[in-house]
Amino acid sequence: MKTNRLSYIQNILVPCLVFSAAAGVFTGILIFLFKAAVSWVAAHSETVYEAVHTNPVRIPVLIAGMALVGWLAAVILNYAPEARGGGIPTAITILRGIVPFHWIKSILSVFGSAMLTYFCGVPLGNEGPSVQMGTAVGRGTVALFAKKHPAWDRYIMTGGACAGFAAATGSPITGMLFAFEESHRRISPMLIMTASMTALTGTATMRLLCLLTDVPFYLFHFSADAVLPLSYLWCAVLVGLLAGLTAAGFTRAYRGIRFFVKQILGRVPFTVKIISVFVLSACVGIAVPVCTGSGHHLIDSLMEGDRVTVALIAVFLVRALLLLLANNADVTGGLFVPTLAFGAILGALSGKLLIFAGILPEEYYTAIVIMGIAAYLGASSRTPLIAMAFSLEALNGITNIIPLFTAVTISFLVIETSGIASFTDTVIESKVETLHHGQKAYVIEADMTVVPGSFACGKEVHDLILPHSCVIMYIQKHTAHPSSASFLAAGDIVHLYIRTFDPTETKIQLESIVGEQTKETYTKISFAKENQFVPE
Repeated sequence: MKTNRLSYIQNILVPCLVFSAAAGVFTGILIFLFKAAVSWVAAHSETVYEAVHTNPVRIPVLIAGMALVGWLAAVILNYAPEARGGGIPTAITILRGIVPFHWIKSILSVFGSAMLTYFCGVPLGNEGPSVQMGTAVGRGTVALFAKKHPAWDRYIMTGGACAGFAAATGSPITGMLFAFEESHRRISPMLIMTASMTALTGTATMRLLCLLTDVPFYLFHFSADAVLPLSYLWCAVLVGLLAGLTAAGFTRAYRGIRFFVKQILGRVPFTVKIISVFVLSACVGIAVPVCTGSGHHLIDSLMEGDRVTVALIAVFLVRALLLLLANNADVTGGLFVPTLAFGAILGALSGKLLIFAGILPEEYYTAIVIMGIAAYLGASSRTPLIAMAFSLEALNGITNIIPLFTAVTISFLVIETSGIASFTDTVIESKVETLHHGQKAYVIEADMTVVPGSFACGKEVHDLILPHSCVIMYIQKHTAHPSSASFLAAGDIVHLYIRTFDPTETKIQLESIVGEQTKETYTKISFAKENQFVPE
């Protein structure tokens, strides 16, 4: 009993409470600095573009300057490939054990390259990099203070990712859900404790620092005061259908752009691709400023009813093309706020059209825009719970909870019925293809014995974050404790089926969980057949 209590304190309470809290505080401080830097860079970027608008003779200088900025970004991304692309998909691949990375290099490279992205006006946001840097902070916390407990690594990294999202958006509940619905797609007591502690401490740290300075804490400052009557609930269904269909089309467009970049532009050097995206964004920023930037200002203006014309369709298409090109070229930046901007455009167009037709009173316009944001978010990422929680926390949609949830549910049903993978999963798939291009995968069967005092002792299977594509086929219980069927104990033999590109690293990860093995545990190793995957 004393041993079990000690193991519980050491392998559950300490990582889930103490180290998670530390990772949350460190992440909150880092994201505060990042957000302050983003505001400073964005302000100077606006000044530069305004100077060009007042004097068009400076256009060649601006384009040359942005080409230089793109070259600097390419230098950073060539040095640290883990900083490439959308922050949330990259963080998820790291949390699932697909992509290796070094935490210090990741923080510095993501921070630096993101600043260059925002200065140019590439339509990417800062929430994704915040999640990625929070993931790196989680690993750094374990590396600096708990080297003897490598099994804690992915739990604390998950918590850091949750804290990064929560601090960047001011949405702690949504940050917690990120661990369950997006990162690992399952719920366990350890994940609940870790995600909750880091999200709360990260948000509290960010909030305190924002109160002491003029850095904004909340992502948005609007609300829909008018309550949409149930007689207009069909409007929520309409918005949900439109959001689901558009999200499905957007994901298909991403696949098309990815094929074009990979097949047609495959031989174009990476640096040239990055510079081209930066120059193209600069040109669009000169001609149509509303099509550049993260989309935060666009959302604010749409909530106020500004710029709601048919031209918004062109804005949607141009922003979508720029975002798809930037992401396929692996420019550093987030996809979260740009996704919200697409939803806001759909909601604004739907609301104004219904109002113009005399079907909907104008007082409900804001509620329709918020529904568009939430519905498109839920459909594009296939995360309805995150979309619902975010609409309540960040969009102040509590007064319209029924129509909001209805719109999200309908959009999610549409994307589920279509059979199209989420946009996030599609980006992850692209990253995995690029990372393992030309490598040979192995399929491994292994029998691993749970070592006394190891991290796995006393835990249920769903509490273990196993390596990617690792499945427990069955567990052979030790004769000394056959009754404790739901918990692993010393002497239990776990039969695993794994698909991996690096058997040695996979074994190291497994031994950090079940303990060091005294004999060869791989019973069968073979090359994987094409498309032979093991479910996660």
